[in-house]
Formats: sequence, structure tokens, C-alpha cells
Amino acid sequence: MSYLRMTLNASTPAVVRKFIEGTIEDLYFSDVHAMLRMPLADKGIIAGQNFAITQVLMAVTSSVSVTLYDSKGESGDLFKETVEKFFPWDEEPSKDVPPKAAAGIIYDVFRNPLTHAGGLFFDWRDDQRFLVQKSYYVKVKRWLPKNATTGQTEEWIESLESSSVRPEMGPILKVEKDKKVLLVEGLYWSVRRMIQRLTADTDRMVKAKKLLAAYT
Repeated sequence: MSYLRMTLNASTPAVVRKFIEGTIEDLYFSDVHAMLRMPLADKGIIAGQNFAITQVLMAVTSSVSVTLYDSKGESGDLFKETVEKFFPWDEEPSKDVPPKAAAGIIYDVFRNPLTHAGGLFFDWRDDQRFLVQKSYYVKVKRWLPKNATTGQTEEWIESLESSSVRPEMGPILKVEKDKKVLLVEGLYWSVRRMIQRLTADTDRMVKAKKLLAAYT
């Protein structure tokens, strides 16, 4: 079997649907689907792809935030607003972190450091970047048994992709005093749900249709 496409709102403009299917799904999500099968120790592949999958999903979120959510505004603000308003926070098993705070953590703790600084934290002083040591550790984890030698099964991934109800797994974001943990599989399902919810927003789809009119 292979990647299963999202069910988009029936009124999704044709050009928006084309963008989602031809770019987001064919170029990004299909790769995530394959990477979720990792590791495959019996094939000599021991990497779990945790950071690689997260990077792809953060790129999708960034892309969607400036096309389907809004084309006006600072990209960082749009990223956080999209995550806050359209991630399925209402379906999370734990609601310890409010959506606004969760969106800020995903952007400031995971997206930016992974994208720009190899997971490290930096600040500026007198036009000079310097390393910041946080009081907590950051982890990007998979929903797999401890010491697992294989990734998710094809059946499990397809079930996640086809499910309109959140699969049973831990919270997408776990925040404690000494750690902040992001769940890869939870992030994947949430980004998919985010896009589905955006296509149900009529006003945003009107604007996205205009923005993407020349998309080929």
C-alpha cells in the first residue's frame, strides 16, 4: 500500500486542491509516510528519522500558513497563528498547555532551532550571536516501544492517514519544568487535520484561491 490522501472540504477551490495534492501531499507527505516506516534494522537502516520528519512537517506548516491561512503578515506570526487556531487542540488527550502557548513553543523551541541552528538556542547581544543554555531539555520522539528496531507498520500509518478521529497515542506536546517533548506521529496527524480545517474556512479559501490563481 502507499500514502493515503486527505479528505478535503468538498468546496475546496480547484487551484487550492491542486496545490495541496500536487505539492503538500506528493512532495512532502508521501515522504513522511515512507519515513514513518523507519527504522528497519533488518535492512540495516537504524535511523528513526525523528528530526527529518519534523523538519518536513514544520516546512509544510510554514508553507500553509502563508498560503492557505493568510498571505499578509510576518511569517513567524502567521506560523504561530495557524498552529494556534487550526491544530486540533480540542482532540488532544491532554489539554495542559493552552493552544496559544503550545503554538509558541512549537515555533520557538522546535521549528526555529531545528531549522536555523541545528537544534541549538542562540540569542543576540551587540550584533553578536551567543549560545543560550536552557534549563530544560528538548526531545523529538516517536510513538514506538522503547528500543524498537522497526518503525510504524504500513497498516498503522494508513490508519492514521485515513482516520477522522485522533489515533490513540500520547500528546503532541508534553511540557514539564525540565523538558519539552514533541511527538512526531502526533505532529503528522495534527498538520493533516490543520489543512483539512483550513479548507473548510470559506473566507480563507477565497483568498487562497486568488493568491494561488497562477499556480501550475
